[in-house]
Amino acid sequence: MLFRALFCGVLFFHAGIAFAQSKDPRIIVESVVKAMGGQDAFYAQKSVEYTYIYGDPDGKMDRSTERYVFDGELSWAKYTTRDLLFPERKGTFVQGYDGNTAWATIDGKITNDEEVLRRSDFLRKTNFYWFAMMFKLLDPGLFYTYEGSKIVDGVSYDLVRVAFDDGVGDASDTYILYVNRRTRMVDRFLFTVMDFGRSDPLLMLVEYEEVNGIKLPAKRKYGPSDWDGTEPGEWTHEIMKDIKLNVPVKRAIFQAPGS
Repeated sequence: MLFRALFCGVLFFHAGIAFAQSKDPRIIVESVVKAMGGQDAFYAQKSVEYTYIYGDPDGKMDRSTERYVFDGELSWAKYTTRDLLFPERKGTFVQGYDGNTAWATIDGKITNDEEVLRRSDFLRKTNFYWFAMMFKLLDPGLFYTYEGSKIVDGVSYDLVRVAFDDGVGDASDTYILYVNRRTRMVDRFLFTVMDFGRSDPLLMLVEYEEVNGIKLPAKRKYGPSDWDGTEPGEWTHEIMKDIKLNVPVKRAIFQAPGS
């Protein structure tokens, strides 16, 4: 029995090494999702509420209460501070996305301002995506390329390029994930923002917080970079605080008032 246990342990050990050192990008991405807590466990949480703080390098800040329902990727936010998001428009600002259409209200009145609606559409989809990104890496329509390995600040990473099939998402962005070989977490990644015509990459650094057994990207910062991953001189910060998963959320809040 002892020999059998040792033999099984050796097999498990070697299998673990083989898995960790795989150059198959799909296997690497699967290891990321597993390390985060697993796709099924994430979607079983159903909903989230948190406080979101977005701060630029000049110290200006937006602060909002964010609520999402995972089924349909419904998104809602109420802003309490708006140094950056249309600060000239006074009043209580609320955004929503019902799974098809984004909307916004100022002091409870629906707005038809095209620029406000465009920004609302971008933020509602983008904020949900940043929150759920690591669990969406296995969504249909994504394809992966192994880009080799790299050591950054003494940490060894596998690099995986993620791209999207035509018609998947609103814009054909590109991501290069830096997957920590030890933890299997994405500590940093490069990304484009083609929705705003930006093909030069930005670099995002990520710190995680565990909630209900799920690891979430609670602290993020990003800035302009290059495809070598050079760190910027200044950062934009994104912070998620008071994260509550699987909270009761009425789906009606995601519908535009009067709809």
